[in-house]
Amino acid sequence: MPHIRITAQQDTFDTATKNKFVQEITDAVLASENANPNDPAAQSLAWTYFKELPKGSLYIGKKIIDKPPVVIQVSTPQGALDQSGRREMEKRVNDIVSDFVGTFDDRLNHWLLMDEIPEGGWASAGMVFSLDDVKTAMNIPK
Repeated sequence: MPHIRITAQQDTFDTATKNKFVQEITDAVLASENANPNDPAAQSLAWTYFKELPKGSLYIGKKIIDKPPVVIQVSTPQGALDQSGRREMEKRVNDIVSDFVGTFDDRLNHWLLMDEIPEGGWASAGMVFSLDDVKTAMNIPK
């Protein structure tokens, strides 16, 4: 049940490329949680928000950067990812970002921020979801 937020500069991706980028990032995150990326239940609970910032609004240090990095923030219920899952997610996300935006010689091409929502902090439809509830809803083996 990941919540994914991607921030990129306007025109980093055209619409078709953005859609493919989001699909690949979503599948990578789901796989890192041990969910089947092809499972409709898992897909239905993987929400991604894509935000584009205007050109000239991203700085590194004191400089506006023409080709800024992409920021991907993934929130999951606490315990959904262990250390190997976090490492796997970073490897997969790194490969995807590098394929889509290339590598930069003198700096990073992305940040991946992984947040865990504490037990009891994931809720919707008037109910709080436990990690087991989330795994059941996403058909993730326990």
